[in-house]
Amino acid sequence: MSKKQVLPTGIALAASVMLIGLIMRSPITTLPLMLSQISQELGVPSGQLGILTTIPLVMFLLISNFASKTMAVFGLKKALFLSIASIFLGTALRLVVTMPTMLLGTVFVGIGIAHLNVFMPSFVAAYFSHKVGVYTSLYSLTIMVGSAAFSLLTAPVVATFGWHAVMWLLVLLPAIVLGFWFYTARLVPEKVKTTATEKQVIAPKKRIWTNVRAWPFLIVFGVQATINYTGVAWLPTMMAHHHVSAGAISVIMSFYSFIGMPISIIVPNILVHMRRRGTMMAIAIAGVLSLAGAIMLFNQDTSSLAYWWTLTVLIGFATSFFFLYTMTMFAAKTDSPVETARLSGMAQAGGYFMSAFGPMLYGMAFTANPAGEIQNIVYLILVVLIIAAALLMAATKHLFKA
Repeated sequence: MSKKQVLPTGIALAASVMLIGLIMRSPITTLPLMLSQISQELGVPSGQLGILTTIPLVMFLLISNFASKTMAVFGLKKALFLSIASIFLGTALRLVVTMPTMLLGTVFVGIGIAHLNVFMPSFVAAYFSHKVGVYTSLYSLTIMVGSAAFSLLTAPVVATFGWHAVMWLLVLLPAIVLGFWFYTARLVPEKVKTTATEKQVIAPKKRIWTNVRAWPFLIVFGVQATINYTGVAWLPTMMAHHHVSAGAISVIMSFYSFIGMPISIIVPNILVHMRRRGTMMAIAIAGVLSLAGAIMLFNQDTSSLAYWWTLTVLIGFATSFFFLYTMTMFAAKTDSPVETARLSGMAQAGGYFMSAFGPMLYGMAFTANPAGEIQNIVYLILVVLIIAAALLMAATKHLFKA
């Protein structure tokens, strides 16, 4: 086999991490950019297609907690292959432009990405146990790059070739990833086997939902997701309410999506090399900046671009830091890929459940009183909660050991 091996195993694994990252958001985030074209071809109002952006979140809610069982049954290599195949199948189904195929395709895309969300921390822990920070940075960065690249390319591609060309690109990318992982999987050993040893994780002492040490992970993941989804949904409306121009809003929100990129390069690799006191100091610094953003919201009655730029940077930094902190700690606080997957699945299932209510509840408060204090007080409470939970995570040496 070594004579036929085109790429060294390490390079193939690193490339797999990057390629998988590229398909973990772009099949979801690209579709809303073309809703008007899709609605015209389907002959339905654009509002009815909002379900296409809701389905993936529902899949995250339903599947995250059970994804580790898929890995326990099939092993990590096959489970990854099936997840990527699900995304490929989903994007391919959406080439047939009918409402049933668009819905079913999006369901398959959501199922695949929901599994990858849980599997990737385990993948990094299994194959890069001594470089968890580096490779967590790598796939976190490529998630953002994939989403940003399609956001930038969609408009010119649609203008030049039509929106169907973008749909074909969304099929081509997971097809390439699927083929590359099929090649890579033949080079590496299976790190997660369905042996009696691995199955012991279901013993009472290792049950995840009754483990008090696991709940801070859920809280941190859930609060950052709630803040992020609420910010994406309502920051533009808040700025418009305070008479910020549409052009400025577009630029500020585009910048918001890029804030996480430099943070994803730096934070995970630093965290894994820090002692507990250093980690707590990093959380404290992030917490102070997050609190500054929360306090700024009480003085938002302004159209000052400097104000909205600063607020956006602070919110973007907070969500990016605590997201990457949690993703890094999934592997750092567990001993095996199966433990990592179970913790990741539990935190993401509960966290996405929390975040599902954020935009809706904020919208109700904003509609009732756009300048009201209730939503700002709740935001401040959430920031205090995420700081406290993150400090508890840092104080935990190991999820299943005292």
